[in-house]
Amino acid sequence: MLALIYFGLAVCIGDFLCRRFYQFASVAHRCAAATLAGLLVSSWFTYLAGLAFAWASRPLFWGNLLFFVAAVAVLTWPKWKRRVIRGPLGTSASRPVAELYVPRPKGSGIADWLLIAGYVVLVSWMMFASFNSSGSKLQISNPEYSDFGPNTAIMQSFAVGHNFPTEYPHFSGDRIRYHFLFYFQAGNLEFVGLNPAWSLNLLSITTLVAMLVAVMTLGEVVFNSRAVGRLGSFLFFFFGSLSYVPFLHKQGSVRAALQAIRQQREFLPTIFPYRGETWGTWSQVTFLNQRHFASTIGILLLVLVFLVIRYRAVPARRRKAPPSTDTMSSESNGSPETGPHTFSGAAAQTENVAVSNNPVASASMATKATQQAAPPPRRFAASFPGFIFSGVLLGLLPMWNSAVFLAAFAVLALLFILFPLRLQMLALAVTTGVIALPQMLYLTTGSGRTAMPRLLHWGYTLDHPTAANVAKYLGFTFGFKWLLIAVALIFATSLQRRLFLAVFSLLTVAFCFQFTIEVLANQKFLHTWVIIANLFVAFALWRLWHLSLAGTTLPGKLTAAVLFLLVIPGGIIDFFPIHNTGWSEVTYRNDPFIDWLKKETKPRDIFLTDRFVNHPILMAGRRVFYGWPYYSWGAGYDATRRDRLYIDLFETRDPWKLFRLLKENGIKYVAFDGAVRQAQFIKRQNEQLYATYFPKVYEDNRINSLTIYKVPDTPPPQLSSLPEGVTNVFEGARGAGKGELDSPMGIAVDASGNILVSDTNNGRIEKFSPTGAFLSIIGMKGSGQGQLGEPNGIAIDRAGNIYVAEVASNHRVQKLGPDGRFIAEWKGPAPGFYGPRRIAIGPDDSIYVVDQGHTRVVKFSPDGQVLAVWGSGGNGDGQFDDPTSVAVDPTTNKVYVADPLNKRIQVFDSNGKFLTKRVIPEWGRPAGFEDLAIDSKAGRLYASSANMNAVLIFDLNGTRIGTLTPKPPDQLAGPSALALANRKLYVLNMAGSRVSVIDL
Repeated sequence: MLALIYFGLAVCIGDFLCRRFYQFASVAHRCAAATLAGLLVSSWFTYLAGLAFAWASRPLFWGNLLFFVAAVAVLTWPKWKRRVIRGPLGTSASRPVAELYVPRPKGSGIADWLLIAGYVVLVSWMMFASFNSSGSKLQISNPEYSDFGPNTAIMQSFAVGHNFPTEYPHFSGDRIRYHFLFYFQAGNLEFVGLNPAWSLNLLSITTLVAMLVAVMTLGEVVFNSRAVGRLGSFLFFFFGSLSYVPFLHKQGSVRAALQAIRQQREFLPTIFPYRGETWGTWSQVTFLNQRHFASTIGILLLVLVFLVIRYRAVPARRRKAPPSTDTMSSESNGSPETGPHTFSGAAAQTENVAVSNNPVASASMATKATQQAAPPPRRFAASFPGFIFSGVLLGLLPMWNSAVFLAAFAVLALLFILFPLRLQMLALAVTTGVIALPQMLYLTTGSGRTAMPRLLHWGYTLDHPTAANVAKYLGFTFGFKWLLIAVALIFATSLQRRLFLAVFSLLTVAFCFQFTIEVLANQKFLHTWVIIANLFVAFALWRLWHLSLAGTTLPGKLTAAVLFLLVIPGGIIDFFPIHNTGWSEVTYRNDPFIDWLKKETKPRDIFLTDRFVNHPILMAGRRVFYGWPYYSWGAGYDATRRDRLYIDLFETRDPWKLFRLLKENGIKYVAFDGAVRQAQFIKRQNEQLYATYFPKVYEDNRINSLTIYKVPDTPPPQLSSLPEGVTNVFEGARGAGKGELDSPMGIAVDASGNILVSDTNNGRIEKFSPTGAFLSIIGMKGSGQGQLGEPNGIAIDRAGNIYVAEVASNHRVQKLGPDGRFIAEWKGPAPGFYGPRRIAIGPDDSIYVVDQGHTRVVKFSPDGQVLAVWGSGGNGDGQFDDPTSVAVDPTTNKVYVADPLNKRIQVFDSNGKFLTKRVIPEWGRPAGFEDLAIDSKAGRLYASSANMNAVLIFDLNGTRIGTLTPKPPDQLAGPSALALANRKLYVLNMAGSRVSVIDL
């Protein structure tokens, strides 16, 4: 109820303002003006009042309270009442009926209201068929689903969120760059009592019907015919495109065509391959998707009606005719319908020509018998308020729909040139500019905006916009309406032709300029143009219908009927997809997740999520860091930069870097679901990093396995203990700093999942967390106990002790404790180690070392006793040529030795007895130090290939299964060591100075 009271007060405010500055052709015109102007003004007032209370927990409460107080004060304040009663004519706050309404052509007021009632029914069906609610879910028609993503998000950000100062819910962290005010009002009506579907549909229905009434009125005052106005408004539903021709041509018969029409689920595409031509751009879907479009066109039409009335009155005032209002009526029901040949009042005197006895005389003819007196002459200064008020209305449009504001600028610029009253038009322009310029600067400037294309852009969306292609495109798009427009211009008066020329500028703007990154947005200029051009089409149909040839009107009627039937088929067919299409549903209330969001999170919290169109997070009034990219790109945001940052937030392995990025961008919650985990553009998602350092606050398997982590205000304890400014091992960097590597040669994973890497050229072992974060350094370069020369292979036993093989001048194996404390040193059996490369630990805790320089394998007990030695140089069984690795099957205790220069893997028992060999054709090139890893549970043997930058897969019988590489864009770069842990294969990249992880 409160929402309806608000709506009623807004309309009353609109009427309060409009009747002080405008004259009306009818009560319907007055109602339309009150609705359009009232909603525009009330929306601005409520929004600015709410913005003033942005510091409050519920800014809209205060915004609405101030609106109710202000509206009641304006409508009831005794001072205004005294002005209404005592004010002199011409300066009174309210005017008598004789001056409030202009004379109308004769006709049936009942017919007008019946048509308007029909529009209400039809438009209501269209709006609710495309957007409705059922229980706790919003139902969005499939063709409209994508456009409703940002619009419903804006609504909910005001209705149940806190979007002051206002940001784009799909691109948080930057000021809004989208004309949002219409959807703010929809959210406000939801805030004061309506559900989302009813609040948006109420605005959509009333504003679209008001726009149609404004079209009727413009047709009436331009052509002095109610019939032309009615028909012109009716043609709104029939764009006129020839898309129906190829559609019907595909059908084999009339019956097949009727069946195809009844079952049609998609709006008619055109024959062109250009952007948007398959989306039903030239159909009613534009006004179903962009609900704010009709209201701004309506405002433009109101201003045009006002200007036409003033233009027609200019010559009449100069004649100084005596005032008379005897025959004037705001509504006439008893007179027969009149057409463009019958003028009244000031309009009749505008075109001062001889009387014609032809009942279908040109629209430039009038009869003195019906001549009405002009309104009393206005003082020059008194003529400005209406123009200034019109400037105010137009100046308020950029935040409502900036495209129509630009359209109004183009049309009024031509009117300024082609018509009189230029000083008044200048006042209108100045007023508009003063109000609109700050809005335009706010929407189009700032550091977060993407670089815009050149303003001059020829060809709209056409790939090859030659004159012939443009003519073909326009001819197909508007079809037979062009022929009717040509007929209309033949019969038109000077005023009508000049008006058409001014409106025709919209086609020029659409094809010569680009105001946004999305050139398809210029379609709004074409839609605005055709709505006004429909009046000329209607005028031509009316003239043809009454055209007399050889004493009969039959040929004219037949021609008019045929042309009318050729214009409307596409519009008729496009009604069926509205009826036939299915729904997409999104929950907006009475849901555990939404209840949790409203209770546990703050209205201005930002979520890092999947890049979705719609989601319960948005329905709860919260904002997302980066939603569906097209919305942000189309609104002018720097989507490319946000793309890179978004991927970094989901891929970085550096916990400190991640925490800083989250805090810098104001992100409070991070949501992982199936879409994020399986996203193709996120190559190495880092949920494990979030799980390690950030608390999990919500989990819901109903919503695509959703898990939400909270970003704390201060670094979490686990993070605080980590040093800052270090490199994550999964990202990698070459150097000697913390986390950096230089030609690493060995890798192992301990029982806690921590990763140990032999940083060979830096003479140390670096320890990293399971997420790749740097933890500590073990050892330093040197030859003493616990010091390291060039560490190569490393292994970790069940007690956590670390075994490391060293080359360079040390040529030894050291046994270190889990903390890096020195335990023992092994120099190897005589003649001693020379280039020990790899270490493996068997199921009995025996240690196997590849002594590459002596082409042998040495087996030790845990206390350092030599248990076995085997191998010699050569290519026979049991011989080696620079062996590089050793691995032990923990189930069978078989020992696998990599012999890459001989292109094979040799298999031995635990005492060194040769068992078999596996040929590896890909080996044999001195590209790196090939390593082995065995997964006995899965029955797999993994062998690195530096030459291929891949990992080869075999079963334990030696059968080749395939190859492994990381998920793109990660690539192996000189793989030098392998480690298995927790169904993951860790691959050390010697050339890349980093570790890659492959999920098995």
